Amino acid sequence: VLQYGFVTIFVSAFPLAPLFAFINNVFEMRLDGKKLLTHYRRPVSQRVKDIGIWFKILDFIGKLAVVTNAFIIAFTSNFIPDLVYRNVVSKDGSLEGFLDFSLSKFDVQDYPPQYQYKSLDENDTICRYPDYRMPPGPPDTEYDYAPIFWHILAARLAFVVVFENVVCVVIIFIKWMIPDMPYQLQEQIRREAYVTNELIVEQELRKARGEAMGEWSTGSTGHGSLRRQQSEPSYRHNDVRFRGVSSSESKDPPDAAANV
Repeated sequence: VLQYGFVTIFVSAFPLAPLFAFINNVFEMRLDGKKLLTHYRRPVSQRVKDIGIWFKILDFIGKLAVVTNAFIIAFTSNFIPDLVYRNVVSKDGSLEGFLDFSLSKFDVQDYPPQYQYKSLDENDTICRYPDYRMPPGPPDTEYDYAPIFWHILAARLAFVVVFENVVCVVIIFIKWMIPDMPYQLQEQIRREAYVTNELIVEQELRKARGEAMGEWSTGSTGHGSLRRQQSEPSYRHNDVRFRGVSSSESKDPPDAAANV
């Protein structure tokens, strides 16, 4: 993550950084793979959905890199002053005279005594330095920012805004062209989810029908046994009564037996 941050944030300052990072990662992956296969115990793999919080961190670094590179290009290079000079100052659209345009004038007599150069020639009265300021002259405007400075500053800020919007549009277009999941795979996943849902519903219906049939059969069996239980006591009562009658009728009285 640190390497990714340095490469993306300061790529405009050092364009060869991605190449060196790629070479370093190739060797590092090979060495780490050899260590995992020959020197370390094989790690236990775990199934995860994504890289977790690291995705948000990398996404934030990528967005920060866009803003940082926009300001680096606009404020640390002559890209914007060149464009302003070509389109505003130059009459033929060339860079002829751009060096003199980008250097301001300073009167060496305005140096404080402790900073004055003793080895300067008497004819050296003007010192040139890279900036966009007014030349020596009237005290009220001496060494103030020239109007072209504000034009260049506005152009630099406009470039930052345009650069960020262009990069955002390109990122959105690339995400649309190369989605995280192909359209065909999304359709297959939807189809699989639909079939799985239909199977679950069908299984639940079968289960509900089976429970209903079981309750109906249990209820029917319960009513039949209840009817049998209600009828059995009458049979037993009759049987007992019949046996009592038959036993009393079958036994002869003692007097009758004696008479016989």
